[in-house]
Amino acid sequence: MTERRERLHGAGLVAPDEAYAPSESPPPAAVVRRRGVPEEAPAPRSAWLLLWSAIKLASGLAVVVGMSLAVAFSAHRYALTSPRFAVKNLDLVGAHRTTAAQIKELSGVDLGANLFAIDTDVAEQKILQNPWISEVKLIRRLPGTLRVELAEREAVALATLGGHLYLVTRLGEPFKEVGSGDPYDLPVVSGASLERLGQDRVREIERIANALDVLREYDRVALSKVYPAQEVNLADAGDITLTVGKEGVTLALGTGPWKKKLDMAEEIVGNLRRKGRTPGILFLDNQAHPERVVVRMR
Repeated sequence: MTERRERLHGAGLVAPDEAYAPSESPPPAAVVRRRGVPEEAPAPRSAWLLLWSAIKLASGLAVVVGMSLAVAFSAHRYALTSPRFAVKNLDLVGAHRTTAAQIKELSGVDLGANLFAIDTDVAEQKILQNPWISEVKLIRRLPGTLRVELAEREAVALATLGGHLYLVTRLGEPFKEVGSGDPYDLPVVSGASLERLGQDRVREIERIANALDVLREYDRVALSKVYPAQEVNLADAGDITLTVGKEGVTLALGTGPWKKKLDMAEEIVGNLRRKGRTPGILFLDNQAHPERVVVRMR
C-alpha cells in the first residue's frame, strides 16, 4: 500500500491509497458530475421501434372499431327482424275526422310491420296528402306502438271559386273542394276568384278572411239566432253584403266597422218583427252619414 499526500487549504494530509473493490460503492469521483457539464442525452429510439409501436396501436384500434361495427350491425339486424318490434298498436292523437284506417291507407303502414323499418318522413308526407290534415308527426314507441300526432283543418265556411264550392278555414284559406261526406251547411262566401288567388293569393285570402270577420261579428248578435247567416258577398271595391235567414234579408254593410252596423240592423229588424213585418234590404253603407239606415220592405 502506498501513501498519497495531498494538501488541503495549506495543511498536509496523508492517506493510504486503497484499491476499489467491486462489491463496494464506487468512489465519489466516479459518481459526482462536474458542475457546468451537461449530462449526455439518451440515445434516440430507432425508426423501426417507432414504426412497430405505431403498427401495434393501429392494430388495436382496428380491432376495437371492427368489434364495434360488428355489434352495431348485429343490433341493427336484430331490430329489423325481431317480431318483438312489430307494430301492434296505432295510437292516433288529435284526430276528429281522420280514422286509423285512413292513416294506414295513406301511410302504407300495416299492423305487423317492423317499427324500425318504417320511413317516418316518407309516411308523414303521404299522410299530408289528405287536405284535412295540416300537420302530422310519427313517433316510435317501443316495443310495438306507432304514435301518430296530427292537427286537422277546421272548415268554417264555403267559398264559390270558379263555379265550385271549396271548404275554407277560419284564416280564409280554401283548402278542399266540397265532396262526399264534407260539411255543406255552412255560410257561403261569394265574390272571390280563382284568378285573383293565382295572381295574389295573400291578398285574396285576406278578402275572404274579412268576410269571415263579418260572420263572427254577426254570430255575436241575437239576430243571428232568428236569421242565420246564409251568404257573404265580396264586391271588388271592398263593400260587403250579408244575406241572412231563409227569407233572404239583405244587409248592405259597405265597409267596416261591422259591430256598430250589425247592432243597428238587429235593432231595426227586431222592431219590425214585433210589428209582424220582415224587411227586404237594409242599407247601412252610407259613409257620409253612417247613423242613417234606409230600409226597403218586401
